[in-house]
Amino acid sequence: MAYQTGTAATPDQLLDALRVFAVANGWTQLNWAPSGTGQELSLSKGGHYVHLRSAFDERLRSGYSNVTGIFLTASIGWDNAQPWNNQPGIILNTSSQIEVCGLYEVSTSNPYHLFSLSGPDMILLVAEVSPGIYHHLAFGELEKHGVYTGGLFVSGAYGSDGYTYTYSGFTDYVFGYNVDHHAGLPFNDYKYYGQNFIRADVDGFDGWFSVCSNSPRTGKRARALFEAGQNSNNSLGRMWYSRVPNTLNGVSPMLPFYLFVERPDTYFSPFGYTPHLRYLNITHYSPAESFTLGAEQWMAFPAHSKNGKSGVHGYAVRLIP
Repeated sequence: MAYQTGTAATPDQLLDALRVFAVANGWTQLNWAPSGTGQELSLSKGGHYVHLRSAFDERLRSGYSNVTGIFLTASIGWDNAQPWNNQPGIILNTSSQIEVCGLYEVSTSNPYHLFSLSGPDMILLVAEVSPGIYHHLAFGELEKHGVYTGGLFVSGAYGSDGYTYTYSGFTDYVFGYNVDHHAGLPFNDYKYYGQNFIRADVDGFDGWFSVCSNSPRTGKRARALFEAGQNSNNSLGRMWYSRVPNTLNGVSPMLPFYLFVERPDTYFSPFGYTPHLRYLNITHYSPAESFTLGAEQWMAFPAHSKNGKSGVHGYAVRLIP
């Protein structure tokens, strides 16, 4: 694996750091050019294509709020004559509009952490956008259950505005409970519509699944660890959370992010998981703290802000395999 840390003052600088880092770790740069208020970047590796765009106080399209940060999406092909947001098989919603996730609320001084993992490939960017507040974006391939076309994922913040962290209306009541304050956690599916995506060729469909609890943006739904609901029986993540850290020794075991795709009978089948990125209750960890488990070394981050909007929900990324 490779690891790099630094500080960026603008979304352009943050995206450029990711670009140089990704290319140095085996990704091919397909495009790097001015675009709107920022830069657009397209990368490929192993038949996977991801597209990123920095922005300053700009919105992606109608339906999105203005943001300062980085948009992230993906496609199933590359056309050199087309911009980042019009690539073959790009992530579209049921109204044929582009969908993205990303890293938002970038400020004038953003310490960042970049990780590159292999077997399977993954790039993770985590930025401290304000003191104690961490946002992420990630892309790469899942460890697959079975053999199929696809496996690419893109993960980041759920939306482009503040209500994703604070709204507690009827359909988003999950934020009303302290146990559920895990804004920004990779692959959260408690969000009603979802804006993390995985590609799969399943049941004759070759395209993008929205990781969400209901009403998938792409028309196809995938699930992960967390979901809405007022009792732990509805969510693997809730049951896991209630049992960590271990009350006997204070250790907090990690749990890979498992992904499941919906089948025509409405049941879900195991699809894959993230071996290098795992859920972690960070009660006993500080943000960006590294720790050792046997021969492995990991680094912990809060889903948003420790004991803030994400409580002690967090994740860990592999530093030394």
